[in-house]
Amino acid sequence: MHDILAESRVIKNDEELEVMRWASQITSECHVEVLRKVKPGMRENQIESLFNFHGQQNYFTGRVAPYISICGCGPNAATLHYVDADKTLIDGQIMLTDQGHSLHHYCSDVTISFPTNGKFTEKQAAIYNIVNAASQAVMQKLAPGIDWVEMHLLSERTLLQGLKDLGCLTGDVAEMQEKRIGFIFMPCGLGHLIGLDIHDVGGYLPKDPKRIMEPGLMKLRTARKMEKGMCITIEPGIYFRTFLLNGEVDKSFYDFDLSYLNMDKIREY
Repeated sequence: MHDILAESRVIKNDEELEVMRWASQITSECHVEVLRKVKPGMRENQIESLFNFHGQQNYFTGRVAPYISICGCGPNAATLHYVDADKTLIDGQIMLTDQGHSLHHYCSDVTISFPTNGKFTEKQAAIYNIVNAASQAVMQKLAPGIDWVEMHLLSERTLLQGLKDLGCLTGDVAEMQEKRIGFIFMPCGLGHLIGLDIHDVGGYLPKDPKRIMEPGLMKLRTARKMEKGMCITIEPGIYFRTFLLNGEVDKSFYDFDLSYLNMDKIREY
């Protein structure tokens, strides 16, 4: 029974899709409201409050959000699922906000990054544009029949090539991908099914492909081929995490070849 119910939630009908589009529209509007009001000196949790207030006041969104907001500035943005939200926004830092509202229990999930003072530096813009290119590459390719694992690899290749173009990496991108260097910069999976739960059910069912147990790929919440009516998030990212860049990873997990990394250049970012 579980597998039948889970599969029924994977494919949305037209009415469900309409509700999810509306939930995403509300979420997007709330993100824009935050962008209008954010400034250095505010606290991370004030960003969360601004987001929730706009939704509740204008669209009567529920007091219980579909997930705990992630609002991290500076180095906190590199912590996956960061929830402390107690630091002060510093002028010149990048802010990451991962927040969403729900409508009739159907969830939305939108992540954005922006400078706290409203203006990217040249280096900040370079990283932002690489991530945006990875997102757009997946959006242009995604269609029924497409393998979700291939979409993760596509985003990873785009990120690696972009970092190579900046001089942060050297060597062949295909080799880097084979040796899982992409995991160092994107340790999360590309995205997840979404619906009545923010990480919705149906990612791995008995009839579906098994999880690939390699760095990065093991974090994918599904390895399925896409079907009409599926809803899935697209969330590539570049994370500069010191312990990964320095190779402070147990060799029993994976022995990363760090010779591809130009650490002097990476430290500039």
